[in-house]
Amino acid sequence: MADASAAPLASASAPAPASADAPADADAGAAPAPADAGAAAAASADAGDAGPPAADDGRLTVEGRAVQGGLLRAKLNGKLRRMAFPGHRVTVSDEGEFLIAFSRNAPAHEKLTITFDDGQVLEKLFDVEQRTYEVDKVDNLPENMVKLDMATRVKLTQAEKKLDAIRNKYTKKNCYKNGFIWPSKGPVTSRYGQPRVLNGTDGGVHWGVDIAVPVGSPVRAPACGKVVFVEKDLPLSGHTMIIDHGHGLTSTFIHLHGFAAKVNDEVKQGQVVATVGMTGRTNGPHLDWRMNLFETRVDPELLVTPAK
Repeated sequence: MADASAAPLASASAPAPASADAPADADAGAAPAPADAGAAAAASADAGDAGPPAADDGRLTVEGRAVQGGLLRAKLNGKLRRMAFPGHRVTVSDEGEFLIAFSRNAPAHEKLTITFDDGQVLEKLFDVEQRTYEVDKVDNLPENMVKLDMATRVKLTQAEKKLDAIRNKYTKKNCYKNGFIWPSKGPVTSRYGQPRVLNGTDGGVHWGVDIAVPVGSPVRAPACGKVVFVEKDLPLSGHTMIIDHGHGLTSTFIHLHGFAAKVNDEVKQGQVVATVGMTGRTNGPHLDWRMNLFETRVDPELLVTPAK
């Protein structure tokens, strides 16, 4: 099914409150040792080489699969002083909980460095499973769905900025802790990360999972959360809804037909929040379910049991 394929924001490692931040400032420099203090200087150098004390691995617990498009749950045992995780935004809750997302093109190795308040340092190296993405070809689309006019491009840019701002907010709820269910049940016709070729031209990347179901079929909340966005007729996406699951994790549903919940509604897992449609850029009825951890797109299929 052809649909909107907006590229994600570049990953950021900028700090937020109680978030990952930059390493401490470098030392300003020490006065030179006296010429006759060679032994003392050598001992001092040896002590400096030792670095900060290493933290026990048990001070960090991680659940999930390190894979491109994957999402991990993590928790610290101890108060955080700072965290360095290049290319990632990580925000740690008061309880020491945080989420880690790996982008579609995450490198094979990524290192997380945690400095606890007591000065101990823990380094965690993730071996990120690499994936291949099958090209998704869609033909026989109307030309105005493939070659966008200037007015549509402007509206699309404005809509993307609005959605990005919503997805980049941090809230304290942790609705993701009870897992996820499929929002609709049907054949999966397109998957996360697939390069799109529309009428023989580059159509970007598909960021969600498409579930082929008839117009009017119920869309259920995959996890509890708060509805933070409901709007009709967005460019390419059509009728769109976003649910905030907490800690920067959101679900987006596009091409909807109607809404059964409104902004600020608290919803439970399995609650009907909308109905499937074929609004926006699509050549058939289906639900397109997308997930973000802040600006990083993650693969919803990795969070649910495989579709039958």
